[in-house]
Amino acid sequence: METKNLLFDNSGQQLLNETKVDSYLEIFNNFIRDFIQWWYVQMPIWHLRALRRIVIFLDDNLSFSLLLKNFFVPWHRDKNAIGYLIGITSKVIYLPIAFIIIATFTTTYIFFIFFWLLLPPSTVVLIIRSFWM
Repeated sequence: METKNLLFDNSGQQLLNETKVDSYLEIFNNFIRDFIQWWYVQMPIWHLRALRRIVIFLDDNLSFSLLLKNFFVPWHRDKNAIGYLIGITSKVIYLPIAFIIIATFTTTYIFFIFFWLLLPPSTVVLIIRSFWM
């Protein structure tokens, strides 16, 4: 049986059509376009999702939101003045420490994302600048 498709011969072997082959400039252009789309669209979305997971993980392990919700609950549910005093005092001491830890990780990761976004242009600028110096 003879095939009608011009890209395959009778044995099923794929043939190259000379008019369909991309030039090196088109291949390079597609590579640059795919790289920019990956670097500036897909990866920042991935990093923001990772940041969200990190914040959820830290909040879960440090019990930050849980302690904020139960701020005025007495220590070990002991409803007397000492229970309230110890509960609120321990939370007043612990919550700022937990907040500083979460804020530090969050700002560090945000700086990493900005560094990630600025890395390709700064590399190109520094390469071009090295030829002039």
